[in-house]
Amino acid sequence: MTSATTSDASITGLRLWRPRGRLQVHAAIATVSFVFYALSHFVEGHAATALSVIGVGACGWAWLVARALFDSAEHDARWARVVALIVAVSGGLSVLVPAGVVERVADNVYALSGSAALLLTFVEPFQRYAPDLPTVEKRFRFAFVALYAVLVGVSVLGLRASAGAAQDDLVKSACAVVGLAAVLVAVWFRLRHPLAAKAARRAPTDDDARLAERLKRLLADEAIDSRPELKIADVAARLGEPEYRVSQSISAALGFSNFNRWINHHRIARAKALLASPDERRSILEIAFDCGFASIGPFNRAFRDEVGTTPRAYRSETRER
Repeated sequence: MTSATTSDASITGLRLWRPRGRLQVHAAIATVSFVFYALSHFVEGHAATALSVIGVGACGWAWLVARALFDSAEHDARWARVVALIVAVSGGLSVLVPAGVVERVADNVYALSGSAALLLTFVEPFQRYAPDLPTVEKRFRFAFVALYAVLVGVSVLGLRASAGAAQDDLVKSACAVVGLAAVLVAVWFRLRHPLAAKAARRAPTDDDARLAERLKRLLADEAIDSRPELKIADVAARLGEPEYRVSQSISAALGFSNFNRWINHHRIARAKALLASPDERRSILEIAFDCGFASIGPFNRAFRDEVGTTPRAYRSETRER
């Protein structure tokens, strides 16, 4: 390899690790915390205390990294940082504060918040999971969960089997090193395979518009939305069109994110009319069945999503006017 090639590779690596976003920033903080946590078990005195104060927050920072790995949304990152900060501060206080009430409270808060962070780290790979994810993304998530479960299991079993403080320190440090390596590999993978952003809705074509008109006629003439078992495959077969064409038409020409949203919109419109009618005496469950829902739970959820309130509240409000 030439010096120029080596230089180019180094520059590329630096660009990848430049803290430009949430993932890189949280990974940098987690790296420092993991390193300090591992080192704190091999030194003594004030140095060990100083390293421990920063290192005890490793599980909280690791959770933030996992959150950034599997959820690209920034709007809810602020409260997550607060939780991670609670883990770090309570852990630091448990190290610094002399034995007493404050130290016991800090220990309890650290134990609870740290356990919550560990559990949430395990849950994060299931965020935004969908059957149509790329195969490489599915494998990455499976590997993350599997390695994390093994790491937690080994650390717990290792600490139980250890014969003394020296072995405890060795187990903790080894787990920290492996955990740090896993974090760095996961960040490296995500930087090269970023989460897909939500695709912008494309402009409808003439074919989309024509198919949308056929969908509207089918809905009006045959009331297909009243069939609880209705699927997009049924509609596509009825119209003699591929499923993806029906889905594209619903999204681009009719303005609904998916087939279920479109069907439920019309079901809820019929339900609203029935609920608002003073002559309608049937129960909410019966109305749900009449409008094409197989059970009350999906009906209530779809109604709240569409209207912003429950069917019962809507009926009371509209009939009191």
